[in-house]
Amino acid sequence: MIDLQSLSELIEFRRTVKPIDAIGQPNYSERSVSRETIQQILSNANWAPTHGLTEPWRFTVYQGEALNDLAELLRRAYTEHTPTEMFKEGKREKMASYAEYTQVAIVLGMKRHPGKIPAEEEVMAVACAVQNLHLSATAEGLGGFWSTAPVYDVPVVREAFGFTGNDDRCLGIFYLGYPKNDWPERKKGAPQPVEDKIIWR
Repeated sequence: MIDLQSLSELIEFRRTVKPIDAIGQPNYSERSVSRETIQQILSNANWAPTHGLTEPWRFTVYQGEALNDLAELLRRAYTEHTPTEMFKEGKREKMASYAEYTQVAIVLGMKRHPGKIPAEEEVMAVACAVQNLHLSATAEGLGGFWSTAPVYDVPVVREAFGFTGNDDRCLGIFYLGYPKNDWPERKKGAPQPVEDKIIWR
């Protein structure tokens, strides 16, 4: 049984580490992430709580040359499904560069179970799975980043990721890689005191 102190330290140590920094330089090293490590991280995600035991999380994993395919898919999707007045070339290239400068991309899907559990609760379950995934990645020394964008959940894009049910969802892409720099400090220090967020009855 893991002790609470060790778990607390892991939770506090977790950081978002994007594949590239603010000026487009790689944040991840070229060190590959083994299939066994990915399998274990996803196995840990699979132990998330789920109402009705629907286990709605689904994962599509990109590695190696497949990451170039993902980058091109994202470029095409953004170009084709972004209104002209909202289109930004820099945003499209940044989205694609995440895929080009990562070691692993895990597309996060939600398999809908109509009529059994409210959709909102299924989204929450996937979020719990992602927290398990991120903490597991941290324990391995992997940087992680949960990227979200409306274009990921456009039906044709969602289907390209392998989520084909009419009510399925794509809830983002989780990027993984071993950081090439020191483990980052939390940008704004510790969270605001939890005492300010609790009502005791």
